[in-house]
Amino acid sequence: MKKSIVRLLAITLALLFVFQTSFVAFAEEEPDWEDATWTQEEFDNIYYQNPNNQVATLASGLIVSYGIAISSSGSNLLIAGDTICAPQVVKAGFKVVTIKRRASSSAAWSTYKEYEDLYNNASSYTLTKTIAVPKGYQYKVYCTHYAKKSLFSTEKITDSSNIIAIG
Repeated sequence: MKKSIVRLLAITLALLFVFQTSFVAFAEEEPDWEDATWTQEEFDNIYYQNPNNQVATLASGLIVSYGIAISSSGSNLLIAGDTICAPQVVKAGFKVVTIKRRASSSAAWSTYKEYEDLYNNASSYTLTKTIAVPKGYQYKVYCTHYAKKSLFSTEKITDSSNIIAIG
């Protein structure tokens, strides 16, 4: 009787191991975004879809203007954004860019992908990215624009894009 239980347990563990490796082999790969090369017109077509972009010059601070917007092309999410700073800024860009998604029937957003520390050692940074995403969701991008003049003089502004449904 003991031998039967031990054999049954051994067979069960072996089957679990086989099926576990099979499931891992079919697991969805982590999506990665790619740099996109767009004309100024293509960038503007995406960028100006978000009416909240702060394209007007700000009167004070290191960040002069900023914005983030998204669009779609098939099952690809297109992300366009910029951080434009005063001339004395030595580092500009995005502290964090977070892609959020939700099912059309849900009110709650969940983080799909997050990228950190996207900078230029200059007074401006333009973000043009594309990422393949699953269909059947609404997407939105949150970000933190960043500018650095010196060790003790930095500015961060949080921002969010328009919402786009894919699928």
